[in-house]
Amino acid sequence: MTLLVIIAVLPWVLSLLLGWGTSRIDRRLNPSTAVVLLPILSTVTAFSVAASAAALAAVLLASGEIVRVSLGVAVCGWILWRSVEVARHVRRVAVGASIASEFGTEARATGGIVVVETEVPDAFAVPSGGGAVVITTSLVEALSDNELRAVIEHERAHLRHRHSVWIQMCEIASYFDPILRPVTATVRHAAERQADESAAALGRQDTLSAVARTALLRAHLDRESRVLASTGGDVVRRVQALSEPPHRRPDRGILAAGLVLILAFTVISTALFDVVQDVVAPEFGETPTSIFR
Repeated sequence: MTLLVIIAVLPWVLSLLLGWGTSRIDRRLNPSTAVVLLPILSTVTAFSVAASAAALAAVLLASGEIVRVSLGVAVCGWILWRSVEVARHVRRVAVGASIASEFGTEARATGGIVVVETEVPDAFAVPSGGGAVVITTSLVEALSDNELRAVIEHERAHLRHRHSVWIQMCEIASYFDPILRPVTATVRHAAERQADESAAALGRQDTLSAVARTALLRAHLDRESRVLASTGGDVVRRVQALSEPPHRRPDRGILAAGLVLILAFTVISTALFDVVQDVVAPEFGETPTSIFR
């Protein structure tokens, strides 16, 4: 029983460490590594938390004691609640992707770029419908040709690196385990930084100017957006990074640690779901409660 408790607690510990320490991890990782590693780690963590909660609920429900059974029902209620939240989020994303796919259809005839007539200065990537870079006439008029080229390459980088997929992995994980919400913001910022560096290959100063000018043009607008816009992430940090020469730090140590954690918590999740199986359908000669003694 003691071993089971220790194993069941570990996913929650990792969740807390990842949620609280994600910004520090981000500052030590190259954006290209953070964009991939953190979503996988958050997904594995959320899955482990689900396995832990399921195992706890199974043990409590199988105890036969009124107080423990009541707690087990409460845990089942929490799992159901978070699962419903995940389902609602996935539905919202699916509906949004279906609507936005019209941009992708239109982009096939315009070289992947769709220009929208509006006074709102903006540019964003739409991954659905085959992919499209959407840019408004207001932003086109406000930027120089080189700055506009940098913005377009920035948005194309979002599509090329499939940033929407990695971000949605974090979103779904955080809807089940709210402790992981800071990871989503961190990955969004890392995605913007990776896209910035792709655009900077065409001209670092032009990219810096484009990011700063777009942010100023949109300063009066609501910055809370679910699209991969050119003003996403921490704009101040992005501008600061672009003002410095590009440099890559070795990620091997953190990457290796992350891979070990992913493997370890995948095994832990399997063990915890096995506990659920042992309670619900114990093997021959094994009672539902004997495995916890």
